[in-house]
Amino acid sequence: MGIKNYFRGSDYFNQPAELKNLSPEQLTELKEKYAVVDVRTGFEYRHGHIKGSVHYKLGKEDEIKRKFPKDEAIILVCKTGHRSRAAANRLVRSGYTKLYHLEGGMNKWRSEKFPEEK
Repeated sequence: MGIKNYFRGSDYFNQPAELKNLSPEQLTELKEKYAVVDVRTGFEYRHGHIKGSVHYKLGKEDEIKRKFPKDEAIILVCKTGHRSRAAANRLVRSGYTKLYHLEGGMNKWRSEKFPEEK
């Protein structure tokens, strides 16, 4: 699906009830237990990401669905929290219920001086 039509006529930026917010501290505690999926662009990911995260840019939720079972918890990360909410909405519509995201995204992660790798 082209990104141009990705959001057309949808509510993808609304937060679904199945998506729980995490602070950087909470994510740090959970990242060894749950998959961390970064939905930013490849350029953004290469310029700094959370250690151990995997990259599936927004719009590649079908690949996420092939990799992670519906009953597995997933933490979504983007730059500000908007794209992670959009990805969560797509995953919720496919039956995922254990979803988390970094509230404030990588901007908050960086502003609070949490480590990242390149």
